[in-house]
Amino acid sequence: MLTATPRNNSAWDIYHQLKLFHQDDLTDLPIDPPNLKEYFRGVEKGDRNLQDLLSHVLIRRTRNQIIRFYGYDAETHQKVIESGNDYRDYQTGKRKAYVLVGGQHRFFPKRELETIEYSIEDTYQGLYQQLRSYIGKPRKKQLRNLLKNELSYARYGLWNFVIKEKQNKEPYLTLQRAGSNLRGLVRVLLFKRFESSVCAFKATVQKLLTIHQNFLVALEAGIVPAGEEAQKLLSQENAEGEELDLLNELNKVADKYDITDFNAKKLKKHIQHDVEIFQEILALVEPIKPEQDTKLQTLKEWLDKPQIKAKKRLIFTQYEDTAKYIYHNLNYDGSKQDIDVIYSSSGKSKAQLVNRFAPKANQNYQFKPGETEINTLIATDVLAEGLNMQDGDLIINYDLHWNPVKLIQRFGRIDRIGSEKEVIYGFNFLPEIGIERNLGLQQKLKNRIQEIHDTIGEDAAILDRNEQLNEEAMYAIYSKQEENVQLSLFDETEKLMELTDAEEILKQLKQDHPEEYDRITKLHNGIRSARFSSKSGTYVFCEASDPNRPDIRSYQKLYLIDKQGNVVSEDVSRILGLIKCEPTTPTAKLPQNYNAIVMRVKKQFAEEVKHRQAEREHSLNLTAAQKYIQKELRALFNLTEEETQKAQIDLLDRAFQNHLPKSTKTELNALKANKIKGQELFEHLKKIYNQHDLHKISDRQKSELKYQPIAAIVCSEGLV
Repeated sequence: MLTATPRNNSAWDIYHQLKLFHQDDLTDLPIDPPNLKEYFRGVEKGDRNLQDLLSHVLIRRTRNQIIRFYGYDAETHQKVIESGNDYRDYQTGKRKAYVLVGGQHRFFPKRELETIEYSIEDTYQGLYQQLRSYIGKPRKKQLRNLLKNELSYARYGLWNFVIKEKQNKEPYLTLQRAGSNLRGLVRVLLFKRFESSVCAFKATVQKLLTIHQNFLVALEAGIVPAGEEAQKLLSQENAEGEELDLLNELNKVADKYDITDFNAKKLKKHIQHDVEIFQEILALVEPIKPEQDTKLQTLKEWLDKPQIKAKKRLIFTQYEDTAKYIYHNLNYDGSKQDIDVIYSSSGKSKAQLVNRFAPKANQNYQFKPGETEINTLIATDVLAEGLNMQDGDLIINYDLHWNPVKLIQRFGRIDRIGSEKEVIYGFNFLPEIGIERNLGLQQKLKNRIQEIHDTIGEDAAILDRNEQLNEEAMYAIYSKQEENVQLSLFDETEKLMELTDAEEILKQLKQDHPEEYDRITKLHNGIRSARFSSKSGTYVFCEASDPNRPDIRSYQKLYLIDKQGNVVSEDVSRILGLIKCEPTTPTAKLPQNYNAIVMRVKKQFAEEVKHRQAEREHSLNLTAAQKYIQKELRALFNLTEEETQKAQIDLLDRAFQNHLPKSTKTELNALKANKIKGQELFEHLKKIYNQHDLHKISDRQKSELKYQPIAAIVCSEGLV
């Protein structure tokens, strides 16, 4: 399976991809525990490292790996790996390298990130802190007493206003479950739109005001308008005299909630409170004109800079309102044919706009009469993935990023093989408030992150995974911690060494120096060495295998031990990066107590192997359906006189006691649920046995039970 983004939201994305070709959770992969589902639960908790699993199933090719092992020097046309040049020269741009694609030289553009700081305080005319206080803070429960300058979000916590004797009954229990999440989601929505643009914030507040005003009208008429249909009606603005029509429609869709089951007086008071705050917010932001919008004006200033003006620009925002606002202010009279905008409800052809923006990357497109090439395209994430737009060389992210997944997908539109650009740029807007102007970028970032924590609090758990805050990624993106930040879903860094890198080095060794490669492969277990290192400790490579079962993959593990003999890492990439050295690196004398440390590691590894084997055998316990099949088959065996059928029953009995695939277990569950017995059961089981090739599973697992791995030290090295 080929994929550009194996991990999108969580580690479970990879689990489900593995299940496409590894149907059963029990695995021969050298992981502990030897059960995929249990291992991924450990990854989720932080007890297991996803990379340790991926190293056995994923052939990963980052651009660095492609250039290093398959690239050619642009001047000498030698393979990079054979050129003798320092690879860092290719990373910094001092030297250039290309790869051959379809016989053509293709270069990867270099990425450069820039953070554009603007004053959100000035954007909101000095009202930022006041407006933010209206949005409020996360609260576990609905406040009993209203806070004068903070939204109560009562509309989204209706269960709190249900009288006590009705709270634990339907339909009000559903209101409780929904309400606990809704309050947080609405507050996060307000906060993110608040940062996105004055326009998006105004539009959201206006919509919420309309909803709350209509809700109040409904309450006065004795209706509690809750549910999806009611929400649609509440969102509609009604002309004077149309309130009766609204109430009639609300009455039809909100009949399951009885207003007498609510503390209506208190609810009305809270809704009225929020109506007044929304009105006050609108009164404060309504006068802010585009020319006073510091964020918008900052964008326009950057777009007018000579080094940016000539570039093809993609401007991304999360919200349609912001996209329309930017477009209107960059092309207020519609006269500029090289600027356009697209969002999900725009009704525009995505393919047509993409082709007009990137005609070189989409050469089959024929311009229609009157059509012009687009140089500035404003978009929501409707254009974030799966499109060829590599004519572009600048992406501007107008909103603050909490998580890098979307940003990586956006970069992928222009950062592609086939781009003729030497450098592509990513500009990211970062808000600051007035008192921060003399602070460094790191401190401003720290303040923004803390502000997000203060605003969303525990409500972060209800957000979609790719919307949740990723502090480490935010620092990498906005503060440009490395000269060339290579965004990745796997947090790659050159200080580590991928297992695939090590494999490529061995492949190169075998090709260039076959005698040396052959000598190394014939070395006996237990070989040891030592060398000087900036970090003291011991590296130990352990392996457990059964010499009588070469068909079963050995279980291998790397350990990094500190001077006190404690395991400090089992991370393959980190350890390989630490022990990597040149052929000319001199050896050193083995440190004191070296053998004792290595043998202690071997003992620990042997215990782990023993535990792992016990886990495997434990997982072979019979399910309830298997026990049912066993009981019924043995009953049938006792009633059968024909020897041939007895032999078949015995075969099926043994086959269905093995660890079975999930699909087979599902069929057995159905047989048990329907109480299938006797000859009918026998016929069903024969069919299942043949359809699922259970004879292969039976033979394999019969052998597996005899599998007895022996722990050994492959090699070790002292770092002194």
